[in-house]
Amino acid sequence: MLKRPEHVVALDVGVTWEPNAPEALFLQLERRAFVVLRAHSADSDTRDVVLVFEGFTSAVVGGPNDEAHHGHRLWRSGLSECLWAGEVFASSYIDALQQSNRVHPYHDAARFAELRHFILLLKEGIFECVARDVLARRSDGARSEILTEILNQAR
Repeated sequence: MLKRPEHVVALDVGVTWEPNAPEALFLQLERRAFVVLRAHSADSDTRDVVLVFEGFTSAVVGGPNDEAHHGHRLWRSGLSECLWAGEVFASSYIDALQQSNRVHPYHDAARFAELRHFILLLKEGIFECVARDVLARRSDGARSEILTEILNQAR
């Protein structure tokens, strides 16, 4: 059976965020990563959106911004159909992570089989993350309180 090439499928994480707010906050602690975003202006729940990436392995944050998302390497491979988030299948990112880890004396290919490649479209760029899962929650605290809460969870 032929392996389908790398492609993106829209992912519903249960929340949407403000597409024109450039205040995304990123935090990584051990095997978890967090993205904090402003709630969408049309959302009746105005609390911030907190995406928690469990089993975090790696992330890339950067361009292109929203005016050039169509320049991303995965745009024609399904990313163009994603409004908020997507999941990348047959991920070359995960393949590259596994390839570089093969030199480790305790390399375990099975560990990489459970990983997923997530992608978020943001105002000032794109967030790509390799993790086991993503969970969404809300927080009504100020950004400083959200950070304190996250840091306290890590203790």
